[in-house]
Amino acid sequence: MRSLFSILNKLALLIILPGLLVAEPRPLKSSDVKRTMDEIFTYHVEHKAIDPLVVQRSFKIFIEQFDPDRVYLLNSEVKPYLELSNRQIEQIITDYNQGNYSAYVALSEVFDRAISRSRGLRAGVEAEFVSMQGFPEDNNYSRSYMDYAASEAQLKKRTKEQLIRYANRAGRQQEITHWNTMLKERAFAFYEGKMRHREAKYINEGNGVNEHFLTQHILKSMVRSLDAHSIYFSPDEAISLRTSLQKEFHGVGVVLQETFNGVIVTDLVLNGPAAKNGNVQKGDLIVAIDDRSIEGVFYEEALKEMQGPVGTNVKLTLKRDDRLHNVNLQRQKITMDAERLSYTVEPFADGNIAKITLPGFYDNGAGLTAANDLKKAMQEIEAMGPVYGMVLDLRDNSGGFLTQAVKIAGYFVPKGVIVISKYSDGEVRYFRDLDGRNFYDGPVVVLTSKLSASASEIVAQALQDYGRAPIVGDKRTFGKGTMQYQTITDERASRYYTVTVGRFYTVSGRSNQLEGVKADVVIPSMYAPYNIGERFLEYPVSNSNLGFSLFDSQIAQEQKANGFKQNSPVPYLIKETRWNRMMPILRKNSARRLSENSSFQAFLQYSNPETRPASNNEELSFDKEDLQMEESVNIVKDMIWLNKQS
Repeated sequence: MRSLFSILNKLALLIILPGLLVAEPRPLKSSDVKRTMDEIFTYHVEHKAIDPLVVQRSFKIFIEQFDPDRVYLLNSEVKPYLELSNRQIEQIITDYNQGNYSAYVALSEVFDRAISRSRGLRAGVEAEFVSMQGFPEDNNYSRSYMDYAASEAQLKKRTKEQLIRYANRAGRQQEITHWNTMLKERAFAFYEGKMRHREAKYINEGNGVNEHFLTQHILKSMVRSLDAHSIYFSPDEAISLRTSLQKEFHGVGVVLQETFNGVIVTDLVLNGPAAKNGNVQKGDLIVAIDDRSIEGVFYEEALKEMQGPVGTNVKLTLKRDDRLHNVNLQRQKITMDAERLSYTVEPFADGNIAKITLPGFYDNGAGLTAANDLKKAMQEIEAMGPVYGMVLDLRDNSGGFLTQAVKIAGYFVPKGVIVISKYSDGEVRYFRDLDGRNFYDGPVVVLTSKLSASASEIVAQALQDYGRAPIVGDKRTFGKGTMQYQTITDERASRYYTVTVGRFYTVSGRSNQLEGVKADVVIPSMYAPYNIGERFLEYPVSNSNLGFSLFDSQIAQEQKANGFKQNSPVPYLIKETRWNRMMPILRKNSARRLSENSSFQAFLQYSNPETRPASNNEELSFDKEDLQMEESVNIVKDMIWLNKQS
């Protein structure tokens, strides 16, 4: 399962608006703070200027960015900045408007002193561990701390716990069964180097604070204080997110991992230059890049050494079984096929039921899109024989491009409105499927989870509103009903950010913000017991619904012509179809099957921390089964049978 953080970091419904920032990237200056924030304020759905709420949030985030694990700072050091008086806030706003960020500078100086203290604490703890026999076991020390440390003694205790966790993790990773002095010294030297590399962005230089990094930290904290999905990115972060959105990158196709022995190859990208070459293997240690040694070089620097234009060559010197060999590779454009749409089929009668997994709504701007991949997949499946039903799997689908959501929803619904957007200036836009054709009109189930968000919620809600498909999965989806303008995919941009510019509503006028899309048939996923969703994030945008006055006469007539009815007193437009008339039977049949399914009942027990047995050594059958998909296919079969009876 992908980490929750990586998924949440990509929750976005992205739209393209004219960008203002097109200059070449350059080091940030303090003057960039207000200029960038003024631009972002013009877009934002709620905040239009710096205000007390943004100031208070920004200092909290500024501190958390530096010390997310609460192992550097004392409570006495952060309290003055977390409990600002009204007078202090007013002064900070006045200073901001004059381009003065002295309060943030003062806080960064607190960070600088905390780093010096932490380095001293680490040195003492590391020396203690090197001198002892063996190494302490990781006895489930707390992975995070709710409060900042009350004393320096408490900071030392947390530092010791952090080092124990690191050493045990490194030992498991490199299969170390005995920690001798040399291994410990090497491991701690690597750890200290990593920590100092990160800390360098917060260390004051000889003539004061590093202006570039201070400005970046201020912008990150201010933009993040606007809402849960407005984010300022460093160039490296932007490249990573752009790769995820476009499902392609330039390189040689090696996946790297940093260890205290050096940078090793942990995987090869399918069909990438390294995989095709055949002389690069998992576990190879990279010794040099283009004959330049990377000993002591950190992961980020190694990646930059390997970057270059498509068509150029890079020479890797690899170490395997204590022997060195060189490999010459040509950098190419690589498609991340493993993260694109995939499908399987389940035989049914003389045809198949299609199981299509869509991990995101991607678009590289050159024809590699989620919609095109879905259309191609449908054509390939139809070529195998009759398609009697389909499951569209949107679990873990955290969003992507609005245009792709509209196109994909349009493959399954009649001509009409798919989604309505309302922007910060009050402008309302209607996004329609103009094709007029259904690419598939048979039984469809949309499978979702608590991590289905944004664009995936548009598709799910539209198909539910049109009565086109039952929604199956967790009780509700993530609940992200906002849109972001972004500069991430603009390679000419000099600043990279996403900013929330509006809310979206489906054809019913309903917003899924905070509420999510509610399942018609509940089949809990592994996420069901946990507090996952927009409502559990910091600073979410509020929910609202569109009034009927915003549905112009053309839209109202369009809905009426397509069989919708107006329910009083709220003018939601819900269409009655053969599919949603089946819902009572579908729910009843599914509940019966799940109650009789021993694997599913075991899954429910083990997935809930409150009912999970303390220990279990037996092999669990549901670990090898996709129970949600299995039951979704059964629901499709019910729909096929009920449709024949009608």
